Amino acid sequence: MSLSKSKNLERRLNLLAEEATSELNKVCESSLWESLGFVYFDQLDSKDKIAKANFYYGQLQTINEIKLFSN
Repeated sequence: MSLSKSKNLERRLNLLAEEATSELNKVCESSLWESLGFVYFDQLDSKDKIAKANFYYGQLQTINEIKLFSN
């Protein structure tokens, strides 16, 4: 992969990670989920919030795995 494509991929992954983190902070109403992981989502008060948190947490995990393999 060329250097420009690699940098572009890294930039896009960082933007997606920022969005996922921001959405998780909104859904969870704190950043406590960062230390507790998906176990924290069981404490949320609605199934919609739990589903949204699981979606963004999965997205964040996928982004981190792609970053590991792209280096």
